[in-house]
Amino acid sequence: MIEALGPAPERSKGSRAAAVLGVLSVALLGAAFVWAHHWGLLADTLVIAWAVATLGALGVSVHFFRAEYQWATRASHRLVKIGLAGGLVSIAALVLAGIAWAAGINPTGVCGGG
Repeated sequence: MIEALGPAPERSKGSRAAAVLGVLSVALLGAAFVWAHHWGLLADTLVIAWAVATLGALGVSVHFFRAEYQWATRASHRLVKIGLAGGLVSIAALVLAGIAWAAGINPTGVCGGG
């Protein structure tokens, strides 16, 4: 009877992906702020990668909590919380930078251009 059920699905892959995407989201946002004033292919690539990582972190985290919550371990919950926190911190930092920019403050700092 146990064999008929098959092997248990791997539940920790989604939580690892959420954590990696959350940390990557924050790191890419920082890099995008540093390179934001350069207006080129690198800056565009960083912003696109940040958007994908942030949406991925939020999407995977929310999906994990909705679909697999009852099957998850404590360790996988922690990883998903890291992913969710990374995505939310990244969005909050972007909103705060937008507010600062609207107030006339340059959130990327002063640079000689380039």
